[in-house]
Amino acid sequence: MNLSRPLTALSIFFISFFPVSAFSQCMMYPVSLQERVSNAETIVLGTVVQKETFLDSVSMQVYTRNKIEIAAYLKNPQSVSAVYVITNGGVFQNRSTIVYPSLQLQQQNEYVLFLQPAAPALENKKLKTTEPAVKQMTAYADAQGAIVKSMHQYVDLFNRPKQNEEQLLSVIQQYTKAQALTPAGTFFRARPIPEQLAPGAIHAITSFTPTTTRSGTIVAGDQITISGSGFGAAPGTVFFTNADDGGATFASSGVASDIISWSDNSITVKVPSIAGTGPINVNGTMTSATNLTVEYAHTDINSSFSGFGSVTRQRYYLRNLNSLGGYTFQFNTAFAANTPAVSAFNRAVISWRCGTGVNFRANGTTAIATSANDGTNCVYFNPSIPSGTLAVCTSNFLATANGSCNLQNTVWWLNDMDIQFRDVPTAGTTWEYGPSAPSASEYDFESVALHEIGHGHGFGHVIAPGQVMHYSIANAVQSRTPATNDVAAGTSKMSYSTAATCFNPAGSGTPMTAVSAGACVTLPITMGEVKARRINKTTNEISWSTIQELNNDGFTLERGETTQSFKPLVFIKGKELSLSPQSYLYNDETAGPYDWYYRLIQRDLNGQQVSSPIVFVKGEDSKQWKVWNTDGGAVIFVYNKESVNRSVQFVLYNQSGQIMFSSTVTTGRGQFNVGHLPKGVYSYNITDAQQTVAGKLIITQ
Repeated sequence: MNLSRPLTALSIFFISFFPVSAFSQCMMYPVSLQERVSNAETIVLGTVVQKETFLDSVSMQVYTRNKIEIAAYLKNPQSVSAVYVITNGGVFQNRSTIVYPSLQLQQQNEYVLFLQPAAPALENKKLKTTEPAVKQMTAYADAQGAIVKSMHQYVDLFNRPKQNEEQLLSVIQQYTKAQALTPAGTFFRARPIPEQLAPGAIHAITSFTPTTTRSGTIVAGDQITISGSGFGAAPGTVFFTNADDGGATFASSGVASDIISWSDNSITVKVPSIAGTGPINVNGTMTSATNLTVEYAHTDINSSFSGFGSVTRQRYYLRNLNSLGGYTFQFNTAFAANTPAVSAFNRAVISWRCGTGVNFRANGTTAIATSANDGTNCVYFNPSIPSGTLAVCTSNFLATANGSCNLQNTVWWLNDMDIQFRDVPTAGTTWEYGPSAPSASEYDFESVALHEIGHGHGFGHVIAPGQVMHYSIANAVQSRTPATNDVAAGTSKMSYSTAATCFNPAGSGTPMTAVSAGACVTLPITMGEVKARRINKTTNEISWSTIQELNNDGFTLERGETTQSFKPLVFIKGKELSLSPQSYLYNDETAGPYDWYYRLIQRDLNGQQVSSPIVFVKGEDSKQWKVWNTDGGAVIFVYNKESVNRSVQFVLYNQSGQIMFSSTVTTGRGQFNVGHLPKGVYSYNITDAQQTVAGKLIITQ
């Protein structure tokens, strides 16, 4: 999940100070060197000499075209001295794409690249005309398709320890059975490691403050000041522990404007989003004796759009793009057919909603099964996902400026996000969709989904086991609940995403509406309207609908004479999982002529409950007494809405005129059990100060 950082020179300086991790890094699993060698059409050793971003006219996503000056071919030699390698993500004018994980090649860095032909749609037709012999390619296994050289050694993402050039070329040659050749066709010999220069004056980092911070933000309090000696008068480079690889390397933003001030003994610098907990380094020569702690990382956009004098770090905003306060994920139809996957993904959405208040929801299906800047937040399985990758989050951004708010005249916002998953993690593992814990042969789908949604939320990686945005996850490990710092990252993001921006650009909606703590668990049921009406003298009809259901056990319909006196009436079983609208109807045949209030209590399979809005059905307004019986006559009801505050006497006689039952009614309504009386025809009288009502009833049981 390397952050795409176009128009910047993300420098990487490799120092091994962390142990090898057995975890799946960046939601990736290891692709062997042998597999990469076998599947690559060509393998080159070369240096990035030019970078340019471009907009794909089909997906409307940004890509970066990297020109590689080739020192040697390690497989399938050619006479051409350059190749173009296309990578995901970048900034192009007022558009940006960030992809986790993705290969990001950095200017002037040297790589061994495992390449395959690029999709024709991504090829530059002008280049094919002006440089017809130069191929346009992509890396096999994407982020694992490059082995980076630094400090005269090569670092492979999963294959440690580091190797010198002679060792790496020798291993690759064992698989290719061919010698490395230069573009001129001569043998390429591993270059000797130059002797180190004799040490000069003592240079060192003595301290830095603060020692705990956040990365990728534009908050002045998150900048760090480094004290020491020998930094030089001119700005150099500050390197941070690389969170994307768990600290195996150092990395810098490469954005000149990230340096606030620089002198020989003091540096103030912004902390880039790639920074993780660990030592810092100045100019590749001085490493701190203590660690900088990075609590969380916000992803950012580095751009000069619009009106900025140079490439500058800019925050982006989450917005209300679904008219419900935020963003709605839609499941591809094939993904939607996998009920456990849908349930796990929705649980992950709920975890973020309840943890940070982010207004994400999942509802409905789509035929789309590709990532594109199309306004659809698609969730799908992709059997063609790059080898070695478990899941990918692609986020697309737009920006508009109005020129009236100084340097804040530019508003960047998240336009859409697409999340894709490998349908089968690896040949030897499967997905555990939950709620059971994953075994040693399983990756936890909900944890991976939570992590990828976190990228959509706007977070980068951290080096902090136990946090959702920790750079790695292992089989048999689960991380299904945002930790304190994960929540802090979201709270910070929401603080400015819910606030008014300088202006609301066309198409950006309005600021996001935070989800309240009391409503964060309503996501499993997207309710339609609840309705109730009288359909005859004794029956009320209650109807309701759902737009989608997840883990829905069912509904308890409650009835009350007031809004404070609800009692359960009946339980209606739900659909448990449904991505299409469902309708429900219940006839309350014991409603009689009374006023009634109704509500639904929806219950999830895990026992959580939420209530619906209350609906009211008006009873009869007649001033006359109503008398009727049900259940074969065993229960007698009396009712007069106007007699609520009067005391009346109800008397029941048999055919001989003998009093069989008598009771006082004080609330305008009464309910009497007379099932103990013999079958037959009975007469009744109701007497109060204003009227006397008489009639007959039949008891049949």
